[in-house]
Amino acid sequence: MTMPDANYVSANGRTTNLLNLSCAFAGAVLAGFLLTATLACAEQPRFTDELQGKVVSVADGDTVTVLVNKEQVRVRLDGIDAPESNQSFGARAKQALSGLVFGKTVTIKKTGTDRFGRTLGVIMVGDLDANAKMIEDGWAWHYKQYNQENRLAQLEDAARQAKRGFWADPAPLAPWEFRARQRTPGPVPETSDGSPLAYWLNVSSGVRHNSTCEHFGQTKRGRSCGPDEGRPCGKCGG
Repeated sequence: MTMPDANYVSANGRTTNLLNLSCAFAGAVLAGFLLTATLACAEQPRFTDELQGKVVSVADGDTVTVLVNKEQVRVRLDGIDAPESNQSFGARAKQALSGLVFGKTVTIKKTGTDRFGRTLGVIMVGDLDANAKMIEDGWAWHYKQYNQENRLAQLEDAARQAKRGFWADPAPLAPWEFRARQRTPGPVPETSDGSPLAYWLNVSSGVRHNSTCEHFGQTKRGRSCGPDEGRPCGKCGG
């Protein structure tokens, strides 16, 4: 039996290894490309329908009513969460959204329906994305729990760094945290005799909060007070 030439076997082995490495590299590149494409698609909202109509009312910073073919459609702006109406900056957020869309003909790029039966979508005023604009101007948070768009995350970071809108506040309260507090109130500070406090005075600002307020007992410098001390909070009435 003729033995194979040693040099031939060595060269063939190197060739085989090079081919294996090339295939592995090509596979890795392809896998990376597919992963990137998948992530990019996942970041983009999927539009299921497109509606056009006139905005006839603005409920708050992320909910409007649009008249579509003589039918009122309640629309919740997808990907954002604005302060609640009874929360700090709630009125400002509503005013900001009103300035963008109220009385205007808009296009709603529908992404779905929420558990309250509202249409979820992106509201376009011409080429302006109202959802993104609310985040960019600091009047809404990027609602990361339900939206993973990197574009919106970057707009929120920029607004925070520039201290636009509610980001001018050192520690603005996210609306989902505000709603959680409303559902499950935290422990109320107590006086020395163990009775619950009814009023809390922010010593730094001189503003008085009652026990229903989000700021009650939360200020760095504060104390219990009477119903006539300080200035009443603009939200809870003190």
